[in-house]
Amino acid sequence: MTLTFLDLYNSCASQEWSMFDNDAAKSDEFEKSLVIDLNKAVTEILYSYPFSFRERTHVIFTVPKINTYSMPKGLVVKDEQGVYPIKLNSNNLRYIDKPETVDNKKGIPEAFFIKGSKFVLYPSPEERFIVSIDYLTLAVGENKDGDEIFTLQKEDDIITVPEHLEEIFKNAVISRTMLNSIASEKDENYSAYKKQSEIAYRQLVKYSKGVGQEKSVKI
Repeated sequence: MTLTFLDLYNSCASQEWSMFDNDAAKSDEFEKSLVIDLNKAVTEILYSYPFSFRERTHVIFTVPKINTYSMPKGLVVKDEQGVYPIKLNSNNLRYIDKPETVDNKKGIPEAFFIKGSKFVLYPSPEERFIVSIDYLTLAVGENKDGDEIFTLQKEDDIITVPEHLEEIFKNAVISRTMLNSIASEKDENYSAYKKQSEIAYRQLVKYSKGVGQEKSVKI
């Protein structure tokens, strides 16, 4: 099964309190307010935790004498020792926090620094190398052409979640969407959806960790 935006939309519109039609077939039948609330819920959930299914590897083939390259569209997270997952072959590149102190030389890259939205290799590569960057994608899914997307718009947009987590993720998104849609915490439906949202989120984190991993989670 593939979780589509159309499925999410109609599932949310089918909730008891919903004022929206739940038989939409195309994106031009979507209500804008529900689309906004759905996207907010999806990003709140996906960006709140480093889910393993968000992990990607960005590969760069360097060009001789060119030292500046684009960063991947996501979050590059250093480990507990402060090492970034940016490697040339199997060797981690060292982070330079004061780039103004380095000279301009060529050789085998052994370090890097950040300049705007780019990262700069040091020394500048004297030949072709392969650099890999592990990161957490900020994309929420793919469109029908297989391109990464960062907001859900079309009925056939796909949410990138492993098949065994699709129903759990769907439940988490629906309850969070309903919670976001309620204007007041005093509303009689608010506490029920808040409880549902918390339970669904805990389940998603728990079962996304895999076998033999710590199952406790706090939100």
